[in-house]
Amino acid sequence: MTKKDLMKRLDELLKEKGMYKIESFSGAISWNCNKATISNAIKCLEATDEEMNDYLTVVKLKYPNIYKTVVNNGNWLVHSHNRYAVWGMAKSVLA
Repeated sequence: MTKKDLMKRLDELLKEKGMYKIESFSGAISWNCNKATISNAIKCLEATDEEMNDYLTVVKLKYPNIYKTVVNNGNWLVHSHNRYAVWGMAKSVLA
């Protein structure tokens, strides 16, 4: 896929989830990011809420203090940073 196609898909998923942006550990995902980073954000947004809750359980078991911070910070499923953070941490733990 081209970067233009990836960004179009990312925008569609953000609208579907009711989010205006998604942030990785180094900032908002935008045209300045490489294709791999944009693809990871798309995979994160394509994950169902049930999958994300399972990932949150993984984070809870491995990083209990991060878990407390995430759940005490509002709806983490539509939070621009927390969703990606939980997804990324769980993926790294499960790898």
